[in-house]
Amino acid sequence: MRSWTQLILLLVAAVASGVLLMRNSDETQDRPPAARLGVGYYMTDAELVVTGEDGQTRYRIRTDSAVQDAKAGTISLDKVYVEYDPLSAVPWDLRAKSGHIPPDRNIIQLEGNVIAATRDDNDTPITIRTEFLELDTDTYIAETRHEVVIDYATNKVFATGMRAYFKEDRVQLLADVNGSFDPKSVDLD
Repeated sequence: MRSWTQLILLLVAAVASGVLLMRNSDETQDRPPAARLGVGYYMTDAELVVTGEDGQTRYRIRTDSAVQDAKAGTISLDKVYVEYDPLSAVPWDLRAKSGHIPPDRNIIQLEGNVIAATRDDNDTPITIRTEFLELDTDTYIAETRHEVVIDYATNKVFATGMRAYFKEDRVQLLADVNGSFDPKSVDLD
């Protein structure tokens, strides 16, 4: 009699466990899957410093915020300031309303009131203004297909499209070039 009672209690416990297990399984199936966070990040008042193999700073990016899109890997920047010190004699400062860093290339794309200016105490500064500029940090080349205004002393040059070779301290204008020049400020030597 005792073994029958134990057997019946075990059978009841097994059935109760099965019912509870099935009930919990139904509840988890009814719920939508929880959202998964990607491998992105969000930073405010961020600074990114990139150095060369020799340990010298190549460029520094400061931004009010940096957000990485988890799926695409692109980093979006808000209010961007870039101190660019390539392996040349003339460093450049660049700033823009926003920017993007694609995941698969060493490119910084600047958008919205982009201003690039030389930082050379010994020479007259050059200022380039455009709405979009793409800076390749491997080749030290910045380029745009948009309208460009270049200020140098009292001279002003307008163009559509430009390629700036920062390492060589040279600017190539691509199309529709015109401007105004002060003959006193142009060094013909």
